[in-house]
Amino acid sequence: MSRRRARSTGLTTIEQVRAVFRLPALYQLGALVERRPVGRPAEFPPYLLLGYGVLARVFRSGARVEIELAQPATWSVIVQSVEQMRRQRPDLEIAAPPRQAPGWDAYRYARNRRFTAEDVLEELCEEFTELAVAQAQEAGLLRPDGPGSLCHPDRSRVVYGDGTVVSPMYRPPAAKRVKDDDGVAHTVYLDAAGNPIDAPRKRYDPDSAEHHGHTGPVHGQNFVGLYVRGDGPHQRIVLAVDRVPRPGAEAETAVELLKQLHAVAGAGIQAVVYDGALRGKHIDDLMSTCGVVVINKVHSTSRSPGRRRTTPAEGHPRWYALGTWEHDTERGQCTHTLAAVDGAVSEVGLDAEGGPVVLARLLRRQVKRPKRKNGRYHFTAGYTVPCPDGEFLAWISPHPQHPGDVGRPDAIRLIAEGEPDFDVYTLRSDSESHNSGFKRTLLVDRAQSLGGRRQLLDFLSYGLLTNAITAHHAAAAAVVPLRRAA
Repeated sequence: MSRRRARSTGLTTIEQVRAVFRLPALYQLGALVERRPVGRPAEFPPYLLLGYGVLARVFRSGARVEIELAQPATWSVIVQSVEQMRRQRPDLEIAAPPRQAPGWDAYRYARNRRFTAEDVLEELCEEFTELAVAQAQEAGLLRPDGPGSLCHPDRSRVVYGDGTVVSPMYRPPAAKRVKDDDGVAHTVYLDAAGNPIDAPRKRYDPDSAEHHGHTGPVHGQNFVGLYVRGDGPHQRIVLAVDRVPRPGAEAETAVELLKQLHAVAGAGIQAVVYDGALRGKHIDDLMSTCGVVVINKVHSTSRSPGRRRTTPAEGHPRWYALGTWEHDTERGQCTHTLAAVDGAVSEVGLDAEGGPVVLARLLRRQVKRPKRKNGRYHFTAGYTVPCPDGEFLAWISPHPQHPGDVGRPDAIRLIAEGEPDFDVYTLRSDSESHNSGFKRTLLVDRAQSLGGRRQLLDFLSYGLLTNAITAHHAAAAAVVPLRRAA
């Protein structure tokens, strides 16, 4: 007896085109691009040209979009979708579509002169975040009144993100990074003999640089994306995007982007998932300014190089002493020594040979987050310490206890690897899936545009495409609920 294969819920090309032009955010973003005060009136409304850039992620080429839009069937789908939106959303004041579809030259001019102009691209990214948060809350995500708590965050209120490096359009020239006397690093280009020159003699991307990650050095542009998703398929929503301005600045870019997102979503965010790019100072900054729990793995130490293991018990764990706690019993004072082992607060002792050993991993009972007069949040967590004479609660803060205490926030995790609540860390792989999907829209795995701002617009366009597909599936499920697999 043959097994029946489940029907794919992916969209066809025409369905993706229809989904793009039925997304209200496309028209709201297009409205931000002001008309020129002088000169000939624009032939194409901004939303149509912005949609052209989104379709370039569908057809993998801006020139291919021109060919596809020249087909009457494809252009009629766009016109019908726009007219439907004009009837359903008169508040958006959507301009009527022109009789003729835009071409590659029209989009390229709009991209270079309007969409990536000074302050315009930043405004598009900011508005994109506000619209994406509204879409997420409409889908039941990032709701301040939603489920979960700081002690046990719910997946619907967890934001996750990752960075991705896109290879440049042209082969990178020979270059090296040097530091000035004031410590500022800049790029020096070299000729074939290795001598410094003012500029390369071949075409190149001036914004491309060598970024370092867990896979080694990669030359290209680094982009950061933040996401949230539901439990079902096709429920990912892109919340924010940005470009890393220089090598080594991914963590700083991610922190600033998370702060901008938190300013919009507020209490709808309980926790943030990110990879090892966030170190202790970044984690402490996010927890103190935004009041969110940061979930990521603890870094290796010099005694545990390249620590690769599947469980915290394997390899050489990272230890951070927390001190001793005393409590009164019928037999007098009882002392317990606590430490953070791979981020988890544990009771520790000594074995027969005098080496440290974990006696018990403590259970987190409660998380407090008061806001101080300076406007910063202060986290403390209560852990149950087992004792034959009676258990007690030990309150521990992940924040620095004194100036210069940089190791504490890097070594303690409120939600540590190995506990059930750490399962939300698996959301990080979904951000890698989004990055992989974006790169599949690029020809030969190279950037379609030249320069950081244009490539950021491409990354933003793919975010619009993702949100449009998510909205399309949500609308379809509201009309005809999808059958669940038995």
